[in-house]
Amino acid sequence: MMSRIKRHIILIEGPIGAGKTSLALRLAEDLEAKGLEARAFLEFDPDHPIRTEQVDLLSGREPEPKAYGLEPWARLAAQCIVNRGIVLLDATLIQNTLLPAFAAGVAEEEILHLAKTRLAAVAKAKPMVVYLHVDDMADHLERLHGSSTPSWSAGNLAWIDATPWARARDLRGMRALIGFHEAWQIWVETWLAQLGDTSLVLRAHSDEITSLSQVVLNHAAKPS
Repeated sequence: MMSRIKRHIILIEGPIGAGKTSLALRLAEDLEAKGLEARAFLEFDPDHPIRTEQVDLLSGREPEPKAYGLEPWARLAAQCIVNRGIVLLDATLIQNTLLPAFAAGVAEEEILHLAKTRLAAVAKAKPMVVYLHVDDMADHLERLHGSSTPSWSAGNLAWIDATPWARARDLRGMRALIGFHEAWQIWVETWLAQLGDTSLVLRAHSDEITSLSQVVLNHAAKPS
């Protein structure tokens, strides 16, 4: 089965705290154990092949608009094809490219354009998007904030309060955060449903990480 995997880029996505990083790392381990070259790039890795404005802002790095275009995506696809390796990108497309646009109140057509152009730029590498769905967003976010540091929680709530999305709806605090992520997840999964077999939606924390990894690999082995 492993030798039939043709997808060179797997994008691991989902809400904050859904287990994206754990799944990306486990997938890389499982692929390498089967003799395939694989690398998981976590969102704050300094050598990440795709820069996003969101990560630059969160890491205190000076924004560089010219670095956020399509060229890095196309370059990554070319490298994957030449090297015949598999690259796993943690939170790169949906979480750090599309979500900020949604929060900023960008028109749906523009968000779709962002998504389509980036997937088109890596089309030759046969990308697959894996999304970790959260069943109860309110419970998930309240638990996440309850187990996080006060500074992280305060920063996350300050972020949502400042977004045009929350301001347009006169929402603040945890109510705004929950409402935003519920609306965003609906938008994302509606879009992913249009991608067919190039996307896969799994329930976050629904199964042991080994089983989730195997589900992804089985899906990646389907004919593209």
